[in-house]
Amino acid sequence: MQGRKQFVIACKHCRRDVPAGVKEFPFHSVVVVCPLCEDEHRYLPSEMSLGHPDPLVGKESGEPR
Repeated sequence: MQGRKQFVIACKHCRRDVPAGVKEFPFHSVVVVCPLCEDEHRYLPSEMSLGHPDPLVGKESGEPR
Protein backbone atom coordinates (compact mmCIF):
# COMPACT_ATOMS: atom_id res chain seq x y z
CA MET A 1 0.00 0.00 0.00
CA GLN A 2 1.28 3.47 -0.89
CA GLY A 3 1.71 6.01 1.91
CA ARG A 4 0.48 9.57 1.86
CA LYS A 5 1.76 11.88 -0.83
CA GLN A 6 4.45 14.32 0.19
CA PHE A 7 6.44 17.09 -1.42
CA VAL A 8 9.15 15.58 -3.61
CA ILE A 9 11.78 16.90 -5.98
CA ALA A 10 13.57 15.23 -8.87
CA CYS A 11 17.24 15.11 -7.86
CA LYS A 12 19.33 17.14 -10.29
CA HIS A 13 22.01 14.44 -10.30
CA CYS A 14 20.35 11.00 -10.18
CA ARG A 15 16.89 12.20 -11.42
CA ARG A 16 14.99 10.16 -8.80
CA ASP A 17 12.09 11.58 -6.79
CA VAL A 18 13.24 12.25 -3.24
CA PRO A 19 11.50 13.94 -0.29
CA ALA A 20 11.86 17.72 -0.26
CA GLY A 21 11.91 17.74 3.54
CA VAL A 22 9.05 20.22 3.93
CA LYS A 23 5.56 19.71 5.39
CA GLU A 24 3.94 22.72 3.70
CA PHE A 25 4.49 24.21 0.28
CA PRO A 26 7.46 26.61 0.54
CA PHE A 27 7.43 30.08 -0.98
CA HIS A 28 11.22 30.22 -1.15
CA SER A 29 13.95 27.89 -2.41
CA VAL A 30 15.10 24.98 -0.26
CA VAL A 31 18.35 23.04 -0.13
CA VAL A 32 17.94 19.27 -0.32
CA VAL A 33 20.58 16.57 0.09
CA CYS A 34 19.62 13.52 -1.96
CA PRO A 35 19.56 10.41 0.26
CA LEU A 36 20.53 8.25 -2.74
CA CYS A 37 23.46 10.05 -4.40
CA GLU A 38 24.20 12.48 -1.52
CA ASP A 39 24.38 15.52 -3.83
CA GLU A 40 23.19 18.83 -2.39
CA HIS A 41 21.24 21.25 -4.59
CA ARG A 42 18.92 24.25 -4.23
CA TYR A 43 15.37 23.78 -5.56
CA LEU A 44 12.76 26.40 -6.37
CA PRO A 45 9.13 25.90 -5.31
CA SER A 46 8.26 25.37 -8.99
CA GLU A 47 10.50 22.27 -8.98
CA MET A 48 8.48 20.56 -6.23
CA SER A 49 5.41 18.42 -6.60
CA LEU A 50 3.17 16.19 -4.53
CA GLY A 51 4.05 12.57 -5.04
CA HIS A 52 5.75 9.49 -3.67
CA PRO A 53 9.51 9.20 -3.20
CA ASP A 54 11.38 6.63 -5.25
CA PRO A 55 11.13 3.18 -3.60
CA LEU A 56 14.92 3.09 -3.23
CA VAL A 57 14.75 6.00 -0.76
CA GLY A 58 13.09 3.80 1.87
CA LYS A 59 15.45 0.91 1.25
CA GLU A 60 18.58 3.10 1.51
CA SER A 61 17.51 4.72 4.77
CA GLY A 62 16.13 1.54 6.31
CA GLU A 63 12.63 2.95 6.66
CA PRO A 64 9.61 0.64 6.29
CA ARG A 65 7.47 1.22 3.20
